[in-house]
Amino acid sequence: MLSRRNVRIKVKQTVYAHEHDQEKTLERLEKTMLENINSFYRAFLYNLYIICKTVEYVITDVQIRSEKFIQAEKENFSVQLFYNPIIQHLVEKENLYREMRREKLDNRADTDYFRLFFQSLKKSEEYERYSGKENPLLPEDQEIISFIYKHILFPNEIFQQHIEDIFPGWLDDKDAIYHSVINTIASISPAQKAFVINRSKEMKESKEFAINLLRSTLHHEEELTFLIAPFLENWDKERLAIMDFILMKMAVTEMLYLPEIPVKVTMNEYIEIAKIYSTPKSGEFINGILDAIMKKLKEEEKIVKEGRGMKDD
Repeated sequence: MLSRRNVRIKVKQTVYAHEHDQEKTLERLEKTMLENINSFYRAFLYNLYIICKTVEYVITDVQIRSEKFIQAEKENFSVQLFYNPIIQHLVEKENLYREMRREKLDNRADTDYFRLFFQSLKKSEEYERYSGKENPLLPEDQEIISFIYKHILFPNEIFQQHIEDIFPGWLDDKDAIYHSVINTIASISPAQKAFVINRSKEMKESKEFAINLLRSTLHHEEELTFLIAPFLENWDKERLAIMDFILMKMAVTEMLYLPEIPVKVTMNEYIEIAKIYSTPKSGEFINGILDAIMKKLKEEEKIVKEGRGMKDD
């Protein structure tokens, strides 16, 4: 759900904050980082909640139109979408609404949001087609819910602004959350036991990785700087992007002190993060520096991997 890349990004943000305010204790830095990780999961669940509440509005819409005695040849009073097994799983088995109340997120969006989103949905051919089916197959059930998220909610500026207002880290997290939501929709089946809420709370491994990476990077900061500096002799250190240096220190930390992570995985991850969060040429620059450092460390037999870390194809 929360990928290792996103955990690295959370650590990167924390190390960057440390560079700008070194008076913060490690304890405070860790606390802030873990809060950001928790925020990712809360935002993920809230995205699912918005989908459910948008679908739920079909009941209100039918009631309103029925009371107005709207009679049109193509008028559709179907509430089939509400009984979609994906939605029912989230509401009934996962008890998503209770989780939102517990997190005090259930009142952050009013009915106007759901009405607006549903009205957009109702104009679509996909909604009309699904509502006209008597007994949709599970792939069709999944398809319409994916459609709602992909094409009605996620591209909507109001939706985006609303989520960002609640979750400050949304801009960094939204792509990963998007894929997590889509994958969750695709994995739900009617007979399935609850797993979404439980999985979102099972953050032990992610948090342990984040804390280990942060502590190791900061603890060995002087050593890392001394190790990397000779490879930067031909570069103007004043013009070297702070973010590039942070990413290189984190990458070398993984090479030396996180034995379960393959070296190539480490290099590929930080090159990709650099492309997104640093300068346009940072990916290529970091690739060259890390490759040289990696070769030197291997020659000196300082890189020792174990378990999954040995799988370096």
